[in-house]
Formats: sequence, structure tokens, C-alpha cells
Amino acid sequence: MLSGYFAAGGGIIHVPALIQLLGFPAHVATSTSHFVVAITTLAAVTVHAVTGAFTEGVRRAAVLSAGAVIGAQFGARLSQKVSGAWIIRLLAVGLALVGIRLLIAPF
Repeated sequence: MLSGYFAAGGGIIHVPALIQLLGFPAHVATSTSHFVVAITTLAAVTVHAVTGAFTEGVRRAAVLSAGAVIGAQFGARLSQKVSGAWIIRLLAVGLALVGIRLLIAPF
């Protein structure tokens, strides 16, 4: 809910919460977060398509979806070569960048 409110995406909110609050290993936390975001996105797009609210941009959504599926495969293979500590560091940088974006957005 917080990630949607701040328009920050799911990963930089879900992964630290899974690691710090629930004690998940970094690799398991990232894959769990991806799964949650994928299911949530699928449900949202399906609801919008069924209700007719999603009439424009269907091709764009299809291309982005295909790119996300392909990119996820590369990301999964790359994550096997990166330690959990580096995943946490990269997420910290991502969270800092989102924080900066939120601070300068009103200006």
C-alpha cells in the first residue's frame, strides 16, 4: 500500500521489509517481491481491461509486458552472480534516489 501511495514501485519497499522484518534472505526477498508485483499488476490490468477503462495503450502494455518477462529472465540469472549484500546496497541506492525524487517533485 505504501509503495503505491508514494509511486515508488514495489521492490524498494517490499524487499527491505521482507529482509528486515521477516528475516528473508536477500535473494528470496527479491524473487518474492517480483512475484507479488507481477500478480498485483496482472490483477490490475485485468480489472481495467474487463471494465473497459483500459482502451488505449494495449499495444504498449503488451510490449512492456514482453520486455518485463525477458528482462526478468536476465535479472534472475544475474542475481545468481551477485551477493545478497550487494542487492541490499543497490536497493538502498534506489530508495535514496526515490527519496530525492519525492523531495524535488514539488518544485
